[in-house]
Amino acid sequence: MIFSYREDGYEISDEDKELIEQKIGKLRKFDPRVADESVKIHVNVFRGVRHESPNFGIRAQLTIPGNSLRAEASGKTVADVIDEVERKLRTQIEKLKS
Repeated sequence: MIFSYREDGYEISDEDKELIEQKIGKLRKFDPRVADESVKIHVNVFRGVRHESPNFGIRAQLTIPGNSLRAEASGKTVADVIDEVERKLRTQIEKLKS
C-alpha cells in the first residue's frame, strides 16, 4: 500500500502514522486486491473546528483496482477514529466481495 497524508490543523506524529498504517494494513487480509502494492490510501487528519465537534477527524480514500472506497469518522483520539475508519472500509470491502 502506498500511503499519503494531508494535515488540516493537526500535525500527524510518527506514532499516529504508524497506527494508521497498521490499522489500514489489516484490510489486506479481506481482499487480495487490497494487498496489491499499487493500492493507494490517502488519509486526511483534521482537528474539529466547531466548539461542539470532537477533537479529531479522519477521512480516508482507498483506491484499489476498479474501485475507490471512502470512509470518515471523528472522535476524541486518533486511535478511536482510525478504528472506526478501518471498520467502515472493511464493511465496504466485504460488500465488494459479495
